[in-house]
Amino acid sequence: MTDVTTSFPRPNDEQTTVLRPVGFDGMPRTTADTDAVDTRKRRSRMNHAKRRNRTGLVVLFAVLAVLLAALIAYFFIGRWYFQDKAAPGVHLGNVSVMGQTKDELTDTVNQQVKNTVVSFTADGKTAKASLSDLGVSVDTSKTVDALLNAKTGDFAKLNIFDQPHVALAASTDNATAEQYVTDGLVDEADRVQLTSVSYNKDSQQFEVVAGKDGKQPNTQTITAAVKQTVGNPGEHTTVAVKLETGKDIVDPAVAQQVSDDANARLGLTINLGNTKDRNITIPAEQIATFLKPTTNVKTGEISLKVDDKAISTYVASADVVKELTEEKVTREVYIAPKAEGGQRIGADKTLGQDGVEVTGVGDAPAQIAKALEQNQPVDTAVAVKDTPYDVKEVEVPHNFDVANGDPWVHVNLTNQTATAYRGTTPVATFNIASGQYTADGSRLSATGTFYVYLKYESQTMSGPGYSQPGTPWVSYYNGSEALHGVPVYMWGEHPIYVQQGIPGSHGCINMQVADAKWMYDFAPLGTRVVVDGTTPSSGEPLRAAGPDATTYTGA
Repeated sequence: MTDVTTSFPRPNDEQTTVLRPVGFDGMPRTTADTDAVDTRKRRSRMNHAKRRNRTGLVVLFAVLAVLLAALIAYFFIGRWYFQDKAAPGVHLGNVSVMGQTKDELTDTVNQQVKNTVVSFTADGKTAKASLSDLGVSVDTSKTVDALLNAKTGDFAKLNIFDQPHVALAASTDNATAEQYVTDGLVDEADRVQLTSVSYNKDSQQFEVVAGKDGKQPNTQTITAAVKQTVGNPGEHTTVAVKLETGKDIVDPAVAQQVSDDANARLGLTINLGNTKDRNITIPAEQIATFLKPTTNVKTGEISLKVDDKAISTYVASADVVKELTEEKVTREVYIAPKAEGGQRIGADKTLGQDGVEVTGVGDAPAQIAKALEQNQPVDTAVAVKDTPYDVKEVEVPHNFDVANGDPWVHVNLTNQTATAYRGTTPVATFNIASGQYTADGSRLSATGTFYVYLKYESQTMSGPGYSQPGTPWVSYYNGSEALHGVPVYMWGEHPIYVQQGIPGSHGCINMQVADAKWMYDFAPLGTRVVVDGTTPSSGEPLRAAGPDATTYTGA
């Protein structure tokens, strides 16, 4: 079969056929129709774009609204939640404490302090130290306050991007740290020993302790390590320390002067009282604890300082408070039996005592410190509160109608005797000499019922025309009238006029010394004394004198 190739002529530009759109009706579209279609399409696309833009704005505004609502909720809820807690971002050293309460922060601080360890190393030796070993005194309360107040202001407090790192609130003692590290890294024989002054308990004196040159750790390294640890507690760090050659830079002559000054203060009289009748004279060995010979390890300067804290601790100690405290004691006042009127008889069963309560140290520590600084004695007192004693009336013992009842004394002026009873039971009878009979009766012993209200083992008894020092075993029962012994220097141990019952006193009941002592012991305050009978007026003996009677009348 023969291949037949059919070819079509390529039209030139002039012959190019333009194909026009055909409508649905099969008729060709005109240019105007085509433009109208294009316009509609463009409008459709624009409307679609506008709808799309409106939807995007709605979504954007919705997202912003949600974020704003979340921020507002975070602000109000966060402000409420963190009002008494550590704020977001707050750290103790490197440990986050966000949201912790005051009690929780206290536990955290204490735990971080406990966990803090610094190991100093040198020449193969290690000195492991806690914060207290290094002389760091942590104030937990202040540290907790610093954590709670690390951020201020509602907005700043809730700012999660602000992350403060709080250090421990603490005081440091570089000398303590240096000494601890030195003790751990340098053998005692090799250490620098600065000439010092210390109290010797055996000699009870301050003494100079000679120093010597030797090795010591680099102090700047130790100080820097302590500072770093306080700022970042809770970790175990290791610090390499270089050992250096050190010298004793303290002047021995200055040290001796400080020792002498300290010893001079040991002899001061420093009294501490309670403004009443209790007083403590602070002993020398206690004063020694108030005196601190102090050496500046940088300059070698040595001086005597007064330790205010040690003084305050002593004044506030339990032993001192106990010594200066006085318990209130109710005063019990004897009265006659109520059946006899219940009048007070002037005798106390129990002496009253005001209560004294120590309420604080007052100005005592400051005054003691000033006295030590000025090398002067001082009398000072703690702060106290007084509680006046109460008074209670108590009937004297008056069970006299039964055998072996309460003690009482019967003075029989007619017989010139004094008989001691217990209830109805007679115990002992003694010879006496009562008040002398006179025409005006001024020296007669009064009759009646009385009660012992005052007693002396010995006193000077005096009155118109007489004075008797050393009168023994005196028991007053009625004004100036008493049962008492006759002074030995006047009539000897056994006055004859007492033995014979010849009245001769100014109203008292005179007795032999031994008898008066017996009666003194038998008749306590409040003992009833019944005086009755009639004083003999003849001046004649009522009975014979005993074989031991004396007629000594004194020089």
